[in-house]
Amino acid sequence: MTVKSKRILVALILGLVIAATVTLSVFCFIPDFDVNSFGEFYQSPLTAVQKSREFTNTVKATYTLKLDEEVEGASADNVIKAIQTRLDKAYGYYGSGVEYDADKGLLTIEIPATGNKNTQVKPSAQTILSNVIVNGKVEILSTQYSGSSASYSADSVVVSQEHFRGASVRSYISGNVKVYVCSVKLTKEGKELAEQSLTEQTPYTCFIDEEFQSCWVYRSGGELTINFAYNDEVTSSEHANAMAAYVSSGSLNATLTQEGSTETVTNSLGWIYLLVFGLIVLASFVFFVVRYKELGLIPVVTQLLAVAVYLFFGALVYLEIFNVAMAIGVIAAYAFMTVFSALAFEKLRKLMDSGKNYAVARYQALAFSRDNRRDLFTSLIAHGALLVLGIILWVIPTVVTVPLGNAFVYGAVLSLVVTFGLNRLFARMIVPFFDVSGGRSKSKK
Repeated sequence: MTVKSKRILVALILGLVIAATVTLSVFCFIPDFDVNSFGEFYQSPLTAVQKSREFTNTVKATYTLKLDEEVEGASADNVIKAIQTRLDKAYGYYGSGVEYDADKGLLTIEIPATGNKNTQVKPSAQTILSNVIVNGKVEILSTQYSGSSASYSADSVVVSQEHFRGASVRSYISGNVKVYVCSVKLTKEGKELAEQSLTEQTPYTCFIDEEFQSCWVYRSGGELTINFAYNDEVTSSEHANAMAAYVSSGSLNATLTQEGSTETVTNSLGWIYLLVFGLIVLASFVFFVVRYKELGLIPVVTQLLAVAVYLFFGALVYLEIFNVAMAIGVIAAYAFMTVFSALAFEKLRKLMDSGKNYAVARYQALAFSRDNRRDLFTSLIAHGALLVLGIILWVIPTVVTVPLGNAFVYGAVLSLVVTFGLNRLFARMIVPFFDVSGGRSKSKK
């Protein structure tokens, strides 16, 4: 293959990479889209930013909190934790604001005005708030399912909140309908009670706060399956997630009465953050091009691709809500990647300025060679440290550590791919564009 044909091939490959990067970048900001044959609902990173109350408009409601004095251990702290669990599991609002004023006996809930990961239906903020403040006592009766004619009887209750160990939502395809079910794990005592009173593969009735629910319950081994087989799969998804949230959070053991109407709080911080982050990325690109001339296009392309992949991947896996911690983590991770890209290309530039041709300079600065061993080892240790720190933070369940760790883990992995892989690959690919016949390399015109 001639030098000219190699240059054409390299230019074509780079053009395709840039086109793919731009396409991914565009899809990153499409609000809502489907990506699989079953119509599962995914959201763009922009929507994830809008799900955070620090970065978008919020709706705030205030309630009078009256604890159930007949229930031992009823407390405002338990109410707050239960409501936060429901907001997370049923509506995808991770780390929503729930505060309690003990002197006034008032509880305030503040949720984002947009975004809902678990269902295509977008209930109003008032509907969401109404759903998360109910007492939420789930009870399974020994009476077989009979539709809307079912009636509550305390004597027929087999298992209830104290017999649940947790719940999750799963789905299966039945004909042309996707059915969502809530799988409830039972305690040892709950299993014994269910085995005594509930026959396997027989539908039983379910009540929440002594009100009939349009679903039926099957016993299967040590678990209960709460089935929502509506023709409208969206509604069944919403109900299954809500049921799992009630089971997981437990009863509030309190009555909440709303004081006045909800209040909308405007917040444009999300757009400001996107603008600032965009300017930081643009500034890094300008630095690479000004400092390293045509060689600077390599880190520009690879880091733009990394940003696009990060955002697009975030849409597929539901990145944790963009609170302040995650915002800081994303910028820090991008700065980390930029520094190590700059260190590698700075070494390449100095070697070329010393009179070495491009092939030799590239080998000594970027290749996995003996000349570059110390720099590679240092970079690998730094990336490993960031990855380990991210994992440690990720497993600590707070609204600060989880998003920060999330950003560090993804950032460390992408930086490894860019600095150890893509930068070196592209630098090798563009060899045909340089005159390497001897002395200092010059870009071919």
